Amino acid sequence: MLNPPETITGTRIILKKADKTFKQAQISLAEVDASRAELYPWLGWASPSYGLEDAYEYLQGCDKEWKEGKGYNYMLCDLSGQFMGMISALNVNEDYKSLEIGYWISTRFAGRGFMKEAVRLIEKEFFALGINRIAIHTDVLNVRSANVPQKLGYRLEGILRQSSWNRAEDKFRDINVFAKLKGEYK
Repeated sequence: MLNPPETITGTRIILKKADKTFKQAQISLAEVDASRAELYPWLGWASPSYGLEDAYEYLQGCDKEWKEGKGYNYMLCDLSGQFMGMISALNVNEDYKSLEIGYWISTRFAGRGFMKEAVRLIEKEFFALGINRIAIHTDVLNVRSANVPQKLGYRLEGILRQSSWNRAEDKFRDINVFAKLKGEYK
């Protein structure tokens, strides 16, 4: 099983192992509430019905995934510790030495390069732990999310046609698959 650090510090941000407390669920939900209009079109879980119990259950699940080595979920915080969003190393497959990165950031912090820095920090740690391939999936219409892997040198490997159900629009959507190999990491 991989043994990633519980805290990763960058120049402007800190990634911390997701805190499974009720207080953190309240903090997370406040950011989701403030960003719901921007999150829900792309992330079905951010629906209007997503509430405090859902946020708390998610954090409990993050802790379980970490213990089982299936996923490593980090809170994205500024250097003062203010919560900004989440970034996760998901679908970890140690046999294939691969994983997928998933992320979201509160609207008030979006567009300032924080998520690019967070992805770089995840890359550095997990490539060092022996991962060979990191993928990022984005809705083809979510240009802002797709900008992150594009600006970081990920290659668009293809489009998964109608592979995701978009709850907000009640229809199937196409998904970009971006990936970077350890040998392409700089």
